[in-house]
Amino acid sequence: MPGQEQISLTLTMTLALVQPAFAAEVNDGELAAAIRSADYPCEHVLEQQTSGDNAWTVQCNSGTYLVTLDANGQFSVVKTD
Repeated sequence: MPGQEQISLTLTMTLALVQPAFAAEVNDGELAAAIRSADYPCEHVLEQQTSGDNAWTVQCNSGTYLVTLDANGQFSVVKTD
């Protein structure tokens, strides 16, 4: 019969395989700030949709952008329209 340490390790490894490496929750203000920091205008976010792990399609009053967040917490922004 396996010991508690082995069961705990197995459970931890299983959860690591099931969950994405990192998945951030980002609010509209953070997305608007990321877009503005990439030198695009964005007074406010009208809509955001998840486009995969740590990626969002963001509709601002000034256009649509793909915003991604890397493992170091750095945003990248690409204007899509």
